[in-house]
Amino acid sequence: MNAGQLDQRVLIKRQTKSADGFGGFTDTVATQTTIWAKVDFVDGEIISKNGKKDRNSKIEMIVRKKTADNINITDLLQIENTSGFFQINKKFDSVFKYFTTIEATKKD
Repeated sequence: MNAGQLDQRVLIKRQTKSADGFGGFTDTVATQTTIWAKVDFVDGEIISKNGKKDRNSKIEMIVRKKTADNINITDLLQIENTSGFFQINKKFDSVFKYFTTIEATKKD
């Protein structure tokens, strides 16, 4: 794996709770960090839900191992210049030395 292949910028979003001023809390999504990754769209399907067609995309990302240690499985991913968020399905050390593979699905 050549580090020069980590050519796409990915925003790591984390859900946080903030006080709403009325004694309750509001869930918000805040940017945790920005990383560089090699992103490949590996699968996709079109499904019909409630009379509306939706496209589900699956991606496979390769990132540096030290960078991936700060990513939680509950975080959301947003690829720069791509709409929507991706939800992490799996995170594991890849065959390449010092790299981690993350598999994610587009969240509606």
